[in-house]
Amino acid sequence: MVIGTVHSASFDPPQWAFGAGEKGKPYPDDGQPKRLTGSSRAYTFSQIEDSFGPADWYPADHPAMPQVPVATGRKPDVRACSWCHLPNGFGHPQSASLAGLSADYMTRQLADFKTGARHASVGNSIMATITRAMTAEEAQAAVNYYSKLRRRPWIKVVEGAMAPRTEIVEGGLRIQREPDELEPLGERLVEVPQFRERTRLYDSHAGFVAYVPVGAIKRGKDFVATGGGTVVIGKVATTGKAVACTECHGNDLRGAAHAPDSTLPVPPLTGRSPTYIVRQLYDFHSGARSGAGAELMKPIAIQMTLRDMIDVAAYLASLAP
Repeated sequence: MVIGTVHSASFDPPQWAFGAGEKGKPYPDDGQPKRLTGSSRAYTFSQIEDSFGPADWYPADHPAMPQVPVATGRKPDVRACSWCHLPNGFGHPQSASLAGLSADYMTRQLADFKTGARHASVGNSIMATITRAMTAEEAQAAVNYYSKLRRRPWIKVVEGAMAPRTEIVEGGLRIQREPDELEPLGERLVEVPQFRERTRLYDSHAGFVAYVPVGAIKRGKDFVATGGGTVVIGKVATTGKAVACTECHGNDLRGAAHAPDSTLPVPPLTGRSPTYIVRQLYDFHSGARSGAGAELMKPIAIQMTLRDMIDVAAYLASLAP
């Protein structure tokens, strides 16, 4: 992974969120078909990892996917959307959950990837290559498909002082090392598959568990409500250094058609990958993400510490989608 430019960040990018410098360990493919409980299909791992025709284990779970770009993609540069984001749109911590995002919001994000207004503080995004190769019709087909999918609980959040030791494998996926071993969590969060082998086979029924610091959910809840102020006996005592998240994302944090006094769509935050949320907050903080939508988030993210980002991400992930 190539280290990108961190623009104006007040602290270094969290390596655990971006996976920088960790080379993926490939799956030991024996060439034999793999099977999953509840699916009648079988794929070799090479077929599962085919970015132009990845596995669809449960076709009855979702509407018919547009062949291009969701189901199969188009060579040489338009990888299948379902390869990273899964047919149900739930995605992985290293990608993103697309299910239920508004068509307007996704259209704007694709445009930002294409122009370079949206990129990561660390590394290069495959989305830049894909969006520049997609036709307008292909982009619209993907947006229409994912915007109509419904979400369900996908992430379990666990507070504690310890977390599994991990490694990065194919596709940038972080998993528990074998044999299982714990290590101090410190100021980070660790998000891993609930079922290691199933997730490596791209099982869209297998979710994730996020280990977060003790007290993170409560601190995150307070930050979301106050923008970093204080809450006493359930009431806001002082306002914070940033605008409360509920100002734009709604009291239920499930997004809005547009932000106040703006035409910009606001995405839902509940039940999303906390690793992904931390990355996006850092990208806003560093200035790596620009464009109209980013301008709403920059003044908030600039005020946030890494602990603020972890706490907010932990709280949001703990909420039902």
